[in-house]
Amino acid sequence: MKILHISLLLLLISMFSCENEPIDRADPSKVIAVDSELYNLIQRAAGNGFENELTCIDFNYAFTLVVYDETMDIVAEQIIRSDLEFSDFLGGLEDGKSISLSYPITSILDNGQPFEIRNNEELKAALDQCVEADTVITCTTILTETSCIWKITHLDGPNNQYEGAYFQVSSSGNVGLNFQDHSFGGTWVTYFIENKLHLNIFITGDEEVSSDWNFDWKVVNFDESQMEIKNGTDRFLLVKSCLESCRKFLFEECETESGSGIAIFDLESYFDCFFPFTGISDPSSVSWSYYESEEDMNAGINPIDNLLFNNVLNPQIIYVRFYDITTGEMVTSITIILKAIKC
Repeated sequence: MKILHISLLLLLISMFSCENEPIDRADPSKVIAVDSELYNLIQRAAGNGFENELTCIDFNYAFTLVVYDETMDIVAEQIIRSDLEFSDFLGGLEDGKSISLSYPITSILDNGQPFEIRNNEELKAALDQCVEADTVITCTTILTETSCIWKITHLDGPNNQYEGAYFQVSSSGNVGLNFQDHSFGGTWVTYFIENKLHLNIFITGDEEVSSDWNFDWKVVNFDESQMEIKNGTDRFLLVKSCLESCRKFLFEECETESGSGIAIFDLESYFDCFFPFTGISDPSSVSWSYYESEEDMNAGINPIDNLLFNNVLNPQIIYVRFYDITTGEMVTSITIILKAIKC
């Protein structure tokens, strides 16, 4: 659940009495202490401090904030007129101070339903939802950089044969696994369950590979350069490996007709992206051909003639064979994945 627009009514205090006596102290259970987890979440939202451009809570200005000291006495009131003022104000408050918000906080969700936050606990839960949504988007953004792949390091469990294999993830949630010179297509979905980030992998094309990877993986931790995942059997570290140029073996194109699963793939245009996987240092030393089956590729027969290729399977594996330009002998081969997607 994402709170996209929220009308925030903060506490407005009228400090008057017949003798100008101080207002009653605040209830400690209804204020938000500086450096508390909830305070830090509000500070991040106000300052656009999430790791991408998503702002889950959009404060409406101007409003007045009331600040309390350690004894819950009012020590200041501040009119806030912008995100910048709000962020600066929150960042300048000392430890021991607290702020209080007026409840309920109300919003209309994307589906048109009203949403209400009645206390600090519900506000924290709402902010946590924003952080979770932001984490999933951040995770996806990190994984889908076009010049990067994710090399697999085996940490624990029986399936150490995947050491050195690698994943490529697309922004549409498709994934390619390259293992022992073969490529396998599939899907890749991230989500939260009870505040824990999960990665759901579904690989097709080989029963044994599928049985090793098709799990709801727990994401132990991740950052810009690596991700550690585990299931009940294995634990792997996925380490980002990047080049300045394009580095891909999974290629997506829009369907020619919606729902057809068919697209046109310009095979020759992908060369610069998949060539880094060949281990060949000089492209001018080789020639290459494309094949629909591994048998044809190994035999060097029935190459694909029309390199504006219409897939017949979705996803479809294409085999690329490289020849020495002088001797005509086979140097190496790779596989690439073609995936038609709805656009």
